[in-house]
Amino acid sequence: MRGPRLAAFVSALLLVLAGCGGAVTTAPGVPANCIDRFDPARDYFPVHSRIEYSRNFSLHYERSYQVLTVNQPYPGGPPRSYVLLRCGAPTPQLPPALADAPVIPVPVRSMYSASTTQLPSDVELGVLDSLTGVWSPPDVSDPAIVARIRSGAIVGFGGQGRLDVEAVVAAAPTVVLSEGYETAGYEPVRAAGIPVLHWADYLDGSPLGQAEWIKVTAALTGKEAEAASAFDRVATRYREVAALADGVAPTPVIVGQPYQGSWAVPSGGSTVGTALRDARATWSGAGSSATGSQPRDLEFVLATDGRARIWLANGPWRTRADVLAADPRFAGLGALQPGGQVWTGDKRLGPGGGNDIYERGVAHPDEVLDDLVAILHPELRPGHRFTYYQRVAGQ
Repeated sequence: MRGPRLAAFVSALLLVLAGCGGAVTTAPGVPANCIDRFDPARDYFPVHSRIEYSRNFSLHYERSYQVLTVNQPYPGGPPRSYVLLRCGAPTPQLPPALADAPVIPVPVRSMYSASTTQLPSDVELGVLDSLTGVWSPPDVSDPAIVARIRSGAIVGFGGQGRLDVEAVVAAAPTVVLSEGYETAGYEPVRAAGIPVLHWADYLDGSPLGQAEWIKVTAALTGKEAEAASAFDRVATRYREVAALADGVAPTPVIVGQPYQGSWAVPSGGSTVGTALRDARATWSGAGSSATGSQPRDLEFVLATDGRARIWLANGPWRTRADVLAADPRFAGLGALQPGGQVWTGDKRLGPGGGNDIYERGVAHPDEVLDDLVAILHPELRPGHRFTYYQRVAGQ
């Protein structure tokens, strides 16, 4: 067997190995563990993810497919379900409730991610070959993903509130992961046969619930065991840090800063609010069980939280002069008085200015909580090395 016949034989062998789950793939990013010979009695998902903290998604397993349901895909939106079908399996006969559910072959070949909160899972699970698009490349912080953007392996498909529909349709990724809203451009993407999976981790209401969305990435990429291990490490560490602060008197804080005339004060039932309560902080929104934040004006915040000696701001401020330049009225805040402290959560910025607290910090709330405890109760964390927060100079 020589020449063209040998080449044809080798090519055919590679295709068979790819279909049977061998280590060889036909091309970079193409999954190598599709079903070659379908057995209806076999469970093709030997590892089932167990959801412990998230309240906004669920996974139900059948032999050849999973059903992923996002309970609130965007604020006020009805539940959405997705059928994650093991590639190579025949299309199953679905119950009427799933008649309109998008069918997504898994492991996915190509993902477009509209939120930076999705990216740490790709890194943790080692599936960067499947990440082929990000909404706004300048917002990305992770060095490995930045390198792939620069090499052209990952492209941008949006930015400034606009989805590049033509680019997405032309690229035809296996799935587009939304940023948690029903953006206008998604309907033509769906019409082109590309599923849009609503990723709404931020509506979960707890740091560990949000971090547990790594198991959604696992469902899409076949990395359930790896996701369980990664999440267990984060959850264990988070509980340890929270236990350290448990029983300590809460420290009054002022949280956030004005943006376009409105100050978003986190509610006690929000992801941010839960982290603050676990760090033993108190503020005007702490008693609310609502998720998200409440828009307030500066006068309200000054009256309710203005005496707090610690301000957890967003930035970008490096000096006291920067703070006062943003609004001279800040001079009346307790955090700007002698002995007060202003902290910003922007210590880790990517090359394009993206803030890693909104990327890695979402997947690692244990690190964020550790920073918060060190700020609010420094006696509990002597010598702490801050990951995301830094203190504004000149106070």
